[in-house]
Amino acid sequence: MTKRVLSFTVCVIALGVVALAQDEAEYQKWMKTAGATAGSLRKSLEAKNGDAASADARKLQDVFQQVHDYWNKKGVNDAMTAAMDATAQFKAVGDLASAGKFEDAGAALKKGMSTCGTCHTAHREKAADGSWKIK
Repeated sequence: MTKRVLSFTVCVIALGVVALAQDEAEYQKWMKTAGATAGSLRKSLEAKNGDAASADARKLQDVFQQVHDYWNKKGVNDAMTAAMDATAQFKAVGDLASAGKFEDAGAALKKGMSTCGTCHTAHREKAADGSWKIK
């Protein structure tokens, strides 16, 4: 009986480790998407392309909703708040770009990106190989 309990416990722990690794891989994918999309958004604002800027802003809102959910599962309140703040800022960027207020949209984008920086400082660290990992 004890062997079965031990085997079951080992299996549960192994599944948890695999799930955590998958979550972190997804998280890394979201961050790469966010970076590329923010760059595209910045260019769309500079070109005064409201439709493209709005589409990028919506994509960022979706990404940061997933980021919020990730940190919610981990119970990390400051990261959840940062993700929701970023979501709100990117919504503002999209709304402003749709209204043709590109200068205001650019300011909202900078504010949203500063929210990203706050979370990065608190919740990631540079690995020896130069990559980033979640704290």
